[in-house]
Amino acid sequence: MKKTSFITSIFGTALLLIPLSLFAQDDDRAPLSDVWYIMPKAGMLAEFEAAAKEHIAFRRDAGDSRTWEAYSTALGSNPQLYQWREGGLTWADMDAYIAEDAENGYDDHWWANVDQYVDHYHHYIEEADFEHSKWPADLGQHPYYLVTTWDIDPGDNGAGWEARKELSKIGIDEGWEDNWLWLTRTGGSGALSVVNELENMAAMESPEQNFYEFVSEKRSPEEAAELFGKFNARYINGNSTIWAHRPDLSSQETAGSADD
Repeated sequence: MKKTSFITSIFGTALLLIPLSLFAQDDDRAPLSDVWYIMPKAGMLAEFEAAAKEHIAFRRDAGDSRTWEAYSTALGSNPQLYQWREGGLTWADMDAYIAEDAENGYDDHWWANVDQYVDHYHHYIEEADFEHSKWPADLGQHPYYLVTTWDIDPGDNGAGWEARKELSKIGIDEGWEDNWLWLTRTGGSGALSVVNELENMAAMESPEQNFYEFVSEKRSPEEAAELFGKFNARYINGNSTIWAHRPDLSSQETAGSADD
């Protein structure tokens, strides 16, 4: 099946995908991901990657308890942006990792060996909404991920959040295919993201029916317009990026499940 955005329909660009069975209503997975976004200095991409690989090897040899997955932008507004993330965490895990870092010197090694090639950083905690997502625990890694992110307008009194819930429920109950994962960001300005896995770039081709058309068919054109309108009123300034998984920069060359 060709993949488009659940939310593509929401802000009018053909982008993500939305899904069907295995609705994770009683999911007990820890929902947090520790995420670093890192922009190398202009003209220092090769040096940055070489130093980052050495740093990941250092962490591995030091017994790092985390399995960091690395990604770089394949398509988006920041074409040389990288991210490292570890999922399946709780807030208590953050405290434990601060202590582990102090003992093993992960940050000290980074600042001494990699920071010289970095232009700037962003550090966030992202929380997965498994209840309203379809993201199987055994999904595994994929070559690409399509991520659409919106700013959150705090003034809509919750109508947009309820619309997002209802759109997810329709996708599940009515059999819309494929997987998606909702994420909300802590740190910096608030943001909502939806993630879809892609096997290749060909998966970006528009499907015969997009999600807006699907909701219109399963409910009514009037209900679809109302739900998408409420979503658009709360979640604004949508921006999409395709991320390429980078096993060569990850803790393990054969990776586990994203945000497991």
